[in-house]
Parts: sequence; structure tokens; C-alpha cells
Amino acid sequence: MSWDNVEGVSSVQIWTDNPDMTQAYLFANGNHQVKLTIGVSLSLSGEGPTYEEVKTALSLIDFETGAGISHLKTGDKGEYAYVYQPNEVSSVKVLDTDASGTGAYQYEVDYYLSSDSTINENYASEKVALLLTYIDGNGNKIDYQTASGSKSQSYVAVTVSPPKKYGMDGTETTQLIIPLKDDKPHYTIPTEDQSIDGIESSSGNIYSLRIDDGYYRIIAAQIPSPPNAHGPFYNKSQLTGENSLEYFITLNNFFLPNCTLNKGTQKYNIEVDAIKDSSTDTLLAVNFDGYQEPNELILIHFSSDIIVDNDKITNNEGSVSLTIFDQFGNEINATVGVSSNKLILKSVN
Repeated sequence: MSWDNVEGVSSVQIWTDNPDMTQAYLFANGNHQVKLTIGVSLSLSGEGPTYEEVKTALSLIDFETGAGISHLKTGDKGEYAYVYQPNEVSSVKVLDTDASGTGAYQYEVDYYLSSDSTINENYASEKVALLLTYIDGNGNKIDYQTASGSKSQSYVAVTVSPPKKYGMDGTETTQLIIPLKDDKPHYTIPTEDQSIDGIESSSGNIYSLRIDDGYYRIIAAQIPSPPNAHGPFYNKSQLTGENSLEYFITLNNFFLPNCTLNKGTQKYNIEVDAIKDSSTDTLLAVNFDGYQEPNELILIHFSSDIIVDNDKITNNEGSVSLTIFDQFGNEINATVGVSSNKLILKSVN
């Protein structure tokens, strides 16, 4: 066995990616993770254990009690392993995809810890130490730990906070906002994609749904799909005139496209399909193009005065609900609606 050549532990340490390597900050929302790394160097008389054998021999324990950790749980790295620094809100560090080894130890093992109300109802913090257990060449069980009272003490204090709350304008929480971004966006209406007799005028508006803060930002969203893949979540039509052959209708359609997030500033080209009734038949397709800023969701308002051969109108003056996540996995449930032909936030929780 490779542990037979282990004469002892020469050095161990546990640290985190925070600039203060002994302190980590965690939102207990089940998504956010903090990364802890254990470094181990062994005194060897020959070939030592493999990385996997050392990893199996390691465990995380409570620094104060020496028992297993109780308020935190380990798991594979997820999408929300961002370093939270409550006292350094001007910058955010994104953890590397691969282990960021220091090279100072023979073995470096990464752990990703999270917490939630099911295992940590009162959002208790916990100091995390390490335990290395193996059988040496003499058949003796060796327990080497860095908890309180041990010869080599090392721990990371994980400070746990409840999930962050967001709100709308007028609340004391960090706000989600949806301002008008561009009232003269560039768009085209291909003639081959029209099912109308004519179009007299049209206009568009681009809105930006984002967190009103320089530190917290949207990095993911769950967006529902409309019945028509490019269709609106809100459509309102009004008959403005008619003659013996034609009807004149004003359309107002609002769209929430499923745009990619968290990729920096990027050019978009979005097709939307304007409709005037409950069918999914497209009256005209419209292609909007522009630039999406980092960490914003694009919403589109398209208005047009059209000429058609029937006066069938079915208005759907609805709203759209979506789930948004900040970089720490805090969940925001928002509902977007329309008032006076403008997009508004109806609820945020």
C-alpha cells in the first residue's frame, strides 16, 4: 500500500480564494458555493499515495468540535462559485474552472461548499478544519487534524448569510429595474415574411431588465417560451378604420427574447413575430439588431399601423413571469407587464 511509505505529515493547510484566505462568505441559498482548498505534504520513504487516495483520506470537520461539519455540505462545482466579498463591493472575482493550485504542497484538493435552510435553518456560520485519516506501515490508524487543540491548527471561517432579497422602486432592498434603453432601435421588416396588405408606419423600443447595482448582476434567467417561438407575451390591437375592402389596425406587441447572458457585450439579431389575435399566425416578422450589455435582459416593444383584409382581433394584455439569478445564485422572481404602452415591473420577490 502506498500509505506504507508515509512517515508522517510534514505540513497541511486549508484556505479559500478570498484575499483573506482564512475567511469565506456564503449565501445560504443552495446555489452559491465557496471553494476551500486543502494542501497536504507528507514525509515519505518511498512512493507515496496517489491524489485520489489522499482525497479519499481527507474530510472536513468543525474547527471548534472536531466533529463533521453540520451547517455546510460539499458538492461538485456549480454555476455560482463566485467569491463574495461584502466589504469589497467594487469588484467580483470569478473562480477558475480548474483547481488553482499554489504548488506549495504535494497534494491540493478542492472542495465546494454550500448551505441552505434545510440544513442551516438559522443561517449559522462555521469554522471548517480538516481531518486526514490513514493506516500507516505499522498498521496504526493515524488521525491528523487541524481543529482546535491540535498541534497544527488551520481553518477557514465560513460566514453564512440568508439569501439576498431584491425588490422594486420604492423598496429598501437592491432593486431590479427595467428602463427604456433605446427608443430608435434598428430593425428591418422583410417583405417575404408579411401576411398583411400593407404597413403605414412602425416603431420600436428596447428595454433593459437588470439589477440597479454596480456589484450584483444577473448571470442566468429562466424565460418561458411563448406558443409562437418568436411571439409576444403581450399583444393589443385596435381597429382604427375600415372601408369596403380593408381594415386599418394599430398593433402593440411586447417580447421577451431568450438572449444569452453573462458573455460580455455582444451583438444580437432577434426575430420577433407580430400578431393581432389568439392564433399563432404571424402577420409580419421583424428583425431587431443591436448590442446587449453584460448582465442585462433585452425586451422589445414593436408598434405598427397595418392594413389587413379582416378585422379579427384577440387581445392578450398579459404579463410574463421569469426567474433570474445573480452571480451568487440568489433567486429573483419577477413579473413584467405593460402599462400605458410601456413595460413595467409588476412584482419582484
